[in-house]
Amino acid sequence: MTSVGFGVAAVAVALVVWWRVPWLRSWPPALGLLIATFTVVPPHQIIVLGVGADDALFVLGLGMLLPYALRSRVGVGSAAGRLPYVWPLAIGAGLLVAGTTISAFVNADGLPDTAALLLRGPIRLLLYVVMVVVIVAQLPRERTRTVVARGLAAVGTFEAAFGVLAYTIGLPGGFGLQAAQGNTSLVGEIPGRVTGTLGLSPNFLGALLVLSIPVTLGIALDAATRWHTYVRSLLSRLLGRTATTVNTGAGGWGQLGWALAVVVQTWALVLTYTRSSLAVTLLACAVLVALRGRLRWLAVGAVVLVALLFLTPTFDRIIHDRTDRLALYTSAVRVFLDYPIAGVGPGEQARFTAAAPELYRATPYGVAGNNAHNTVLLAAAENGVLGLLGALVLNLALVAVAVAVIRRARAMSRSANSLRTEPLAIGVAMLAFLLQGMANNLFTVTLTASALVMLLGGCALPWLDRTADEDVAGAGSLASRDLAKMAGNPET
Repeated sequence: MTSVGFGVAAVAVALVVWWRVPWLRSWPPALGLLIATFTVVPPHQIIVLGVGADDALFVLGLGMLLPYALRSRVGVGSAAGRLPYVWPLAIGAGLLVAGTTISAFVNADGLPDTAALLLRGPIRLLLYVVMVVVIVAQLPRERTRTVVARGLAAVGTFEAAFGVLAYTIGLPGGFGLQAAQGNTSLVGEIPGRVTGTLGLSPNFLGALLVLSIPVTLGIALDAATRWHTYVRSLLSRLLGRTATTVNTGAGGWGQLGWALAVVVQTWALVLTYTRSSLAVTLLACAVLVALRGRLRWLAVGAVVLVALLFLTPTFDRIIHDRTDRLALYTSAVRVFLDYPIAGVGPGEQARFTAAAPELYRATPYGVAGNNAHNTVLLAAAENGVLGLLGALVLNLALVAVAVAVIRRARAMSRSANSLRTEPLAIGVAMLAFLLQGMANNLFTVTLTASALVMLLGGCALPWLDRTADEDVAGAGSLASRDLAKMAGNPET
């Protein structure tokens, strides 16, 4: 199967990267983090009981990380228990697990169907919770943040490059594209909408890029700052003044590489023709650049975006194509009102409404041809009132975490008189993803949900742990030195 082949290739690439980069090889948990981050690469193809190669990669990464978490000096329970917002997150996840469990047993027909619904619902959710806790327990936290952030940026860039290649050159069988269909101005105008290797709707690639583009932009802005520091140091030395930094100049290549990664990902995002993802990502990048105070980047980004919009039919789609979201929301509300206790089963709303189109698909706003495309309404329709409450609490808790990450990054920058963009990007990316979740169903498959799980457990929550440095006092300086070499830091 194509999915299995991509899964094996993803593991092989992770192994090669881990082995070839000395600082990664010296820290064994890095391999498990890379494999889990590469979960989005295999196409989403069901192998058995709703489980695909993407799930297998996620479980493999978790299994490789678990021994290091159990041997951690902090301990799994202690690492999770002392983090901020742990109780709201736990309550939201607990309500969702309870709702999906009840829904699975109530709506299943026989033992195999029960097993499939349990795997699709509570077991998948518990897997995400365990992964967050296990990642948080990895030490040193600085290395975890670096591996996960750059891993997500690299995966987003790979998927974007693959999609652009499929769109501009074409691949056998139209792989990497979804044909434009339905009542849209794109029919007959484009080769297809970019999907990357995901094998799903372009909405899912759009959701991945909603996370990866701000993170990549944050890394690029930090690389630009380091490069400017190097140039000032070089000029100072040439003018005979005392230089404060010595460097080989590798940061310039890093800045160029990350900047190009942002452009490629933005290009692919435009080619998904997913309006909500494009709008949310643009807003996120504008906020990030404004927080960073790099308005020149905003001007350059605006020029690139306008060029991409007018070189493709994206602008026509924005102007002329109607959206079906109000119809989808109305359908989900109807399902919830008719089945408020247990819903219609995890992952079952689309199939359920298709069986009774006159009741649930015909709406005053048009035909609802799919599921809710909203994380809260979808949880309500499929899992009842507990699913609704769990999704609400969890989304609000994640918003609180993202805002706290941004606030702490700004507070630390004021105290240190320097601003790191990457932590700001982590918080902004989380907010963008959650906002995108109000217009798409992002948690129904491991491909997209895993990206948020990795960002939450590997970057956001560790950044908020104010005691992390105390736990790694002996390893912190070594980690900083290795990370500086890996990133091409001109100040090292």
